[in-house]
Amino acid sequence: MKPGQTKPRVRVKMNSSAFKLDQRGYTEAARSYGAAGGDDFIHSWLKQPESIDSLIKNSLSILRARSREQVQNNDYARRFIGMVKTHVVGPDGFVFQARTTDLDGTLDKLANDAIEDNFNDWSKRGNCDVTGRLSFKEMQRLIVSTVAEDGECFVIRSMGGQYKYQLQLLDVEQLPVKYSGNHTNGNLIKFGVEIDVFGKPVAYHFTSDQNGDSYPLGGVHYRRVPAEDVYHVYLPEKVNQKRGIPWMSTALLRMKMLNGFEDAALVNARVGASKMGFFTSADGRGYEGDSRDADGSIISEVTPGTLEQLPDGVDFKTFDPTYPSNEFGTFVSNALRGISSGLGVSYHKLGNDLSSVNYSSGRLGELEDRETWKTLQDWLTDTFLVPVYEDWLVVQLNVTENIKVNGSALKPDRELKYKKVTFQGRRWQWVDPQKEVNAQEKQIALGLRSRSDIIREQGRDPDDVWLEMQREKERMKDLGIYSEPITAQPNMMPDPDN
Repeated sequence: MKPGQTKPRVRVKMNSSAFKLDQRGYTEAARSYGAAGGDDFIHSWLKQPESIDSLIKNSLSILRARSREQVQNNDYARRFIGMVKTHVVGPDGFVFQARTTDLDGTLDKLANDAIEDNFNDWSKRGNCDVTGRLSFKEMQRLIVSTVAEDGECFVIRSMGGQYKYQLQLLDVEQLPVKYSGNHTNGNLIKFGVEIDVFGKPVAYHFTSDQNGDSYPLGGVHYRRVPAEDVYHVYLPEKVNQKRGIPWMSTALLRMKMLNGFEDAALVNARVGASKMGFFTSADGRGYEGDSRDADGSIISEVTPGTLEQLPDGVDFKTFDPTYPSNEFGTFVSNALRGISSGLGVSYHKLGNDLSSVNYSSGRLGELEDRETWKTLQDWLTDTFLVPVYEDWLVVQLNVTENIKVNGSALKPDRELKYKKVTFQGRRWQWVDPQKEVNAQEKQIALGLRSRSDIIREQGRDPDDVWLEMQREKERMKDLGIYSEPITAQPNMMPDPDN
């Protein structure tokens, strides 16, 4: 090569994808992000981002329809919805605890007891739900399962019942995704949600068969409900997202394909177990069989465990499909791992497969799952439970005056004081509780945790536990059967001063 002459570029063709190499050996694609390339492997990949409004407009109705269909027909989808109800809400719902304090910081027991008694009574079936069929904890389970399946849930508050405060659940289809436009007041309506210039919901336009409080548009009657009367419960995934997206969206395609694969494998296994075959004849006259059906098809009756002699010139060729074979279980497991990742749950929980789980791996999976459930519990508390309580409290203080202490109603001017409450979500027991108890004893002994923290972790109120222990002790003494409990002595750290 002559001085000053550069090496010629080399063009290499591999699997219909071209790579240009410069004299340093770097590809042109390496100068940018690989995912931003445009070779033959990814030519169909999107090159322009799609807005959340566009995704909702084009895909939400389809996703919701397919999500509902899978919950109806797919065991894994139904299992996931059951897991959401069980772990986010649980059998007992959220434990409501009032935390009103006096000026010195001590709990106002009388006020807290009065608030808890009234709210727990309102939470009973017949009081909180306009239909009278649901308790508050049943409503919570229905809400989270609806959000998981449909992406969102709508709850409307109304001034009814003993407490002048009730809730009504609506089907999400009553807020049409296709309804967008400009309202007469100048606000914009996107997917049935009326918003102001900042994107804040102002009202919701539900379809209604009631002509008294609705307006007709395109042959459909719409009912405008102010946003302060609507709880729009959903889990936002994008900025400025106005409608909720089903939680199973990314897993739906794989779930549908796996369901079809299992159905086909099951049918194939039944066919293989039947040991079917075909009759052939050398002279071409065919096989007459035992009889014919209405369509003229040959019928041959076969009894298990019997042998028959074929007519002269007729031969039998077996049809013996071998699938599903040994790789069936491996394929299903791999598909379920992808599905469980899309749903945010452990594979062994979704697929009921504990074959490869030991205590350590099981505990690791449980810890991650439980953090997911606790995150969803916090979301439901912040977006629904606390707002419902605060609305309910305002009505009780200003309208019904139901909450009383020593015959006197709580005063409305102390509303902020009475808003101090907690909703404790359910917690879970461990497979080996002895190991957990031993660890908790050491944490208490070392001052790393309090007994109250451990009790709250189990989903209970420490005050309730201690009062129950006190009542139990007094009752056992009255019956003459009480003896001092044996106190566990945790291993203590040596005193550094001795």
